[in-house]
Amino acid sequence: MEITYLKSLYITAQCNSISIAAKQLHLSQPGLSFQLQSLESSIGKTLLKRSNKGVALTPEGEIVFNYAKSIIALEENMCKELDELEKLKNQLTIAACSSVADYALPCSAYTFNQIHDNIDINILSMSSYEVLKKIKDREINVGIVQSLKNISDMIQVPITKSNIVLVCNYDIPTSNITIDDLMKLPLITRETSSIINESIEQNLNNHNREFNDLNILFTLNSDEAIKRTLMCKEVYAFLPEIVVKHELHDKYLKKVLIQDLSIQSNYTLLYRNDYILKNYEKSFIDFITSKHRCFCY
Repeated sequence: MEITYLKSLYITAQCNSISIAAKQLHLSQPGLSFQLQSLESSIGKTLLKRSNKGVALTPEGEIVFNYAKSIIALEENMCKELDELEKLKNQLTIAACSSVADYALPCSAYTFNQIHDNIDINILSMSSYEVLKKIKDREINVGIVQSLKNISDMIQVPITKSNIVLVCNYDIPTSNITIDDLMKLPLITRETSSIINESIEQNLNNHNREFNDLNILFTLNSDEAIKRTLMCKEVYAFLPEIVVKHELHDKYLKKVLIQDLSIQSNYTLLYRNDYILKNYEKSFIDFITSKHRCFCY
């Protein structure tokens, strides 16, 4: 028994007319008559009485009509709940290290939403280690981290690269220095566990220098706080270029070149080996690795 045929009986009985019902159902009259006859054949009962005045339900037709009404309502409720569930499923949460979450992803999220308006995207900003932990703990499914090493049980998708640059107030005359000069400069750094510090330390070690020998005045756990300090104090800091792109362009800050020292940071999208991506997560990964991603920097 076809639900479509039950709907046709239901509408026809309400209209008391095959011609009016056919228009409402966007069917031809012969097409609607065929559906009604097929329903009667499958049930083995006459459901409609036809006359010059139109059509009316037989006693058997009344029974089928009442059940049809319930079946149609159940189908509508089922479809509604499935739609609501699908909307709930399309809640895309991306955890990312702060340099990406706060500076590169906002424009990408906006552009992605313009293309996929049925997907709600939520960006969480945290450290790379926190992102990795949340993925391993299955609190989130997809994350973006900065230059983490020895990652196991994860699918890794390269996203972008950024130089880590030494920056200071634009009005400070310093522009080119040596590594020996660097060791004497007053510095602000990120917190001890920062990936940036690890990258700086590795590169300094390659030149037989120690991170702990830098002239570090204090640490801050916010790129924004570091930038604000640089703008009003004669101090220096290492930051990813994607974080200071606008300040460099607007001449609030400037890069200080260090002879023989070049530091680069890689950004990678992660998800667990045993995790099967949802379609909307695949859509995001396809987008963020394409030329349409539109990073804000």
